[in-house]
Amino acid sequence: MIWKPDKLRPTQPYYVLNTKNFVQEVYLKQGISHFYNFEIDETKHLHVVPDGCIDLYFEYDKKGCVKGYACGTVLKFSNNLWQGKKEFFGIRFMPGFQPKGLNVSMKDLVSKKIPLEKIWNDKEIEKLLTGEKDFYQRIRIFLENYTRLENLKKESSNKKDLVQFTKQLVYNSDGKVRISEIQEKTGYTDRYVNKVFIEEMGFSPKIFCKIIQFQRALEFLNYGAPDKMTDAAVFLGYYDQSQFIKDFKLYAGITPKKYLQMIKEKNYVERIHENKK
Repeated sequence: MIWKPDKLRPTQPYYVLNTKNFVQEVYLKQGISHFYNFEIDETKHLHVVPDGCIDLYFEYDKKGCVKGYACGTVLKFSNNLWQGKKEFFGIRFMPGFQPKGLNVSMKDLVSKKIPLEKIWNDKEIEKLLTGEKDFYQRIRIFLENYTRLENLKKESSNKKDLVQFTKQLVYNSDGKVRISEIQEKTGYTDRYVNKVFIEEMGFSPKIFCKIIQFQRALEFLNYGAPDKMTDAAVFLGYYDQSQFIKDFKLYAGITPKKYLQMIKEKNYVERIHENKK
């Protein structure tokens, strides 16, 4: 993949770099960014970065039994404990997208992992995925059941519509939309937009902007390999290079320069096997 200003594909780079047999299938439909699969040989902590996304993932133990979870975004560089030896099949939704069938808000999932059986309307999905070893069959099974959930009656309200509109403004601008612009386009005060957004998402539109901007920075470094960090900062919409470095380190745990060195040394691009059907 060569970097281009297309739809953002939110990533967890440390999952790619520190697991076995990582593979993903880009989807970019139905609010889904991509499907992924990886293996872990032992119980270990994996670094996780803010992505603004909800992930659904399914753990496969040695017997092929499945346990599903929903995970929300973290708001800073963190560590998650993954129980091995296991295989993991995951679905990453687009930033800010609320998956159909979840009985909780995005706010309820911020920095949390909750068993699907407690919050997911599809009570059969774990059973249907049990024993399935093929990546594409797992995708097919999930999509068949998820599409059915999509066809159920949709809940709508003025507040939910406002939050959705705000999220789309942030996403379409790569996180560079101004709060004043959100106010102008929605017709609501920035205080009200902020209040409603936090109620639904668990964090402010400004934080969401920073997360989307950071994810664009990850993508740019992963595939663009800029010659100068100053150029990268300007291109990505940061105020200056120091702000770029500060925000990136908060979210990635290391500076952009060290991150770029790390992904080159560990051959990040070669590890991303994007299967084609």
